[in-house]
Amino acid sequence: MLKKIVESIRNYEGLRRKKYAGVFGKKIGVEIGEDAAVIDVGTEDLLLFTADGIWDVVLQKDLQWGGFVSILVNIHDIAAMGGIAISAVNIVSVVDDKALDEISMGMRRACDLYGVGVVNGHIHPNANTNSIDVAMIGKVKRNSVVYSNTAKAEDYLVYAVDLDGNIHPKLKYNFDSTKKDARILRMQMEAMQKIGEEKIASAGKDVSNAGLVGTIGMMMEVSRKGCTIDLNSVPKPDGIEMGHWLKVYPAAGFVITTPTPEKAIKIFEKHFLTASIIGRVNNSLKVELCLNGERKTVFDFDGESILGLF
Repeated sequence: MLKKIVESIRNYEGLRRKKYAGVFGKKIGVEIGEDAAVIDVGTEDLLLFTADGIWDVVLQKDLQWGGFVSILVNIHDIAAMGGIAISAVNIVSVVDDKALDEISMGMRRACDLYGVGVVNGHIHPNANTNSIDVAMIGKVKRNSVVYSNTAKAEDYLVYAVDLDGNIHPKLKYNFDSTKKDARILRMQMEAMQKIGEEKIASAGKDVSNAGLVGTIGMMMEVSRKGCTIDLNSVPKPDGIEMGHWLKVYPAAGFVITTPTPEKAIKIFEKHFLTASIIGRVNNSLKVELCLNGERKTVFDFDGESILGLF
């Protein structure tokens, strides 16, 4: 079973496409790896600046969900670094008015639920294909930034996630837990802000389209560390197989490394997230999965790169 899980993760397109971040970054001379750029504007707070384009696979299945997550994924990126989202701008292309209606409905719903406004943008009507790109700014206290490349050996891996939801009916790797009160959804996104302010995490990321193991892998790669992940300890909803869940993009999910996991878990739980210790960081450069006494390597950064860094 573990061998199949490892093969499934390594062959998952949501993970494999991450290598182009490094490929493109090298072409334009930009270092990659963080969820948002950190910009010093000379104030007490630092500016966070991020951007995401929505995968065409999502738009082919559900334009309204595509509009919704175009806002949500950017909020995730800001939150993952200990920040709070402020405003967004977008560039949208649509093939017809119906597509425009669907996308805008999803975007508007996300903005209303999470309290983040779209303040400007650009629209391409009568396009050959539908597309959505969103950029977002946020802020974070100068001494509270949570980076992803600073994981430390011997720290614990803590996974926090909202399990109160369902797999999207048309997108089997999207987990929608957003059908709840806006207060709860906003508090979930504020959890990492508290983690950062209390200096609990040595590193952290939001769980992306790469899935849980892929996200942890990216964090280990840029930190030049390895880790073990105990799959028996990974929180997951009932009725979803572990191999599937590990590739899912959750509507609220964060993974951190920390020397004080109990403190982290208490904060996450106060913010309506289920949280557990799922592993430990080491210096091996390998990400290993453990299940029922069996252990297998899923990534070895001594000779490979998820992010296309070499």
